[in-house]
Amino acid sequence: MAEQQVPGGRVRVADSAIVAIVREAVLSSYGVVDLAPRSLGSAIGRKLGIGGGARGIGLKVSENRVSIELSVVMEYGVPIFTVASNVMQAVRFQVERVLNMDVERVDVNVDGLHVGTSPRGSA
Repeated sequence: MAEQQVPGGRVRVADSAIVAIVREAVLSSYGVVDLAPRSLGSAIGRKLGIGGGARGIGLKVSENRVSIELSVVMEYGVPIFTVASNVMQAVRFQVERVLNMDVERVDVNVDGLHVGTSPRGSA
């Protein structure tokens, strides 16, 4: 949980709020299909319809700094390193803009590629 002192009090931001901002930035990035489970437990939880909104997103928050680790699935055929770089920039920009927190690092792990299906029998 991030916390910041302000005149007359303090502001606390729950990890789930940070996750929501990160998730939106990632999923709105071109070439990203989905966030991937970061562990077998979260993969099983997803299949059972349970689990947290942090699937594919790991956070380490210390004072007013955050480090983010992402596990993503990209569309097959996109330039992976370019898309990953764009995701890093989008996440950094949104977290710093919305939360005024320093982003120490954003790591992107490409855990899968989604191969779209093409219509068969088209002539």
